[in-house]
Amino acid sequence: MTKKHVVCVGFHASEAYAVDFDNYTVTVVMPKGSAARLPEAVAAKFADIKTLDMPDNDDLDNYDRAIDTMRGLVQQLVDEFGKPDAIIGLYEHTTLPAARLRDHFGVQGTNAHSALLCRDKVRMKEALAEQGVRVPRHLAVGPETSLGELGRFARSVPGRLVLKPRSQGASMGVRVLEAPEDLLALAVADGIEEGYEVEEFVDGWIYHSDGVVRDGELIWYCPTRYVTTAYAFQHERTPMVCATPDDRALVRRMFDYAQSVVTALGLVDSAFHLEMFHTPDDELVFLEIGNRFGGAGVPVHLREVFGVDMPREAVLACLREPSELTVPPMMVDFPGVGASGWVFVPLNEPDTCRVTAVNGLGELPASVVHSVTPEVGEVVNDPPDTWNTAGRFFVAGETTESVERDLAKIATSYSITTKTGD
Repeated sequence: MTKKHVVCVGFHASEAYAVDFDNYTVTVVMPKGSAARLPEAVAAKFADIKTLDMPDNDDLDNYDRAIDTMRGLVQQLVDEFGKPDAIIGLYEHTTLPAARLRDHFGVQGTNAHSALLCRDKVRMKEALAEQGVRVPRHLAVGPETSLGELGRFARSVPGRLVLKPRSQGASMGVRVLEAPEDLLALAVADGIEEGYEVEEFVDGWIYHSDGVVRDGELIWYCPTRYVTTAYAFQHERTPMVCATPDDRALVRRMFDYAQSVVTALGLVDSAFHLEMFHTPDDELVFLEIGNRFGGAGVPVHLREVFGVDMPREAVLACLREPSELTVPPMMVDFPGVGASGWVFVPLNEPDTCRVTAVNGLGELPASVVHSVTPEVGEVVNDPPDTWNTAGRFFVAGETTESVERDLAKIATSYSITTKTGD
């Protein structure tokens, strides 16, 4: 029997376990730099690897800019291995080009329309606002936006503003502006790049939530509150602390809210990463969504605490194969876990360095269920990573309060000592 052909768009070795290389003919299209970094054992699993000349940087739009070249490379794979039965795009930068390739080659799965609504921060808000979902007031901006238009928008929004790219992630390129005149001053002094938006700053807690939707229905959902944010981690080098709520009524509201969002955006079979505000007035306000599993500590958190394998579920959704989940749809119904969370302690050395001491491991609370820390003598920040950390810790406890207390203790008691230059 001929194996089904599966094309991956981009690939990281950490997800190799999630793909069934034995029972599928698996090919991949990816940048030359990424292909060169694949371990030999992983590269050998692919029936073919087609490479792209692409900048080796953090610009998440690089893949989509190369879509015409990718169509040609996938056509070569089709000529050799047959029409794809599935096209897999697991990451923020590959979900949209994977969807464009599905549309082009007539492959089932998330289409380009829905994928674009999950990539473009302006279009997603416009689509949801049409369905009555509360979204921040916003304006698409770029070099052509007049000072008059900027001024009218800025004056219509009380308080702070947020300027950010429409299609990047991990708080890259985000700027918080304290007053309307700051937006105008920035536009005059530096100009505004193409592909940006400005929106109102919404006061409230930010929740990132991760789920799986199959046949249009949520079958897994876990919201997690940013005690400290990804923005603070990236721009202020503050430990990033996240904890799940133990308020079942709030989680139920968020579950229903997430269902309304994925329905409005046309997601049928997909993992997703949804961020929202919970305001002091107890309102849920949309922030953004991606049709992929969350990054940073999300996959490890959900796997170690709940046994939910988000990369595997994302692959199964792309393949349109049955989910392997056996847990309740809401994490608050998972037996034995009242709350959970994680902390990323930032690596404050910007260059490649060697670890000379690891401090505080003997003071870790008993609630730690998993940790990732370097060894003395280990070289870190080579190559630099979006989430450069000195240590990562995952905790499960009885209540949100106890989990947050333990995470705060880790953030203050754990550190590493490093040196550069050798």
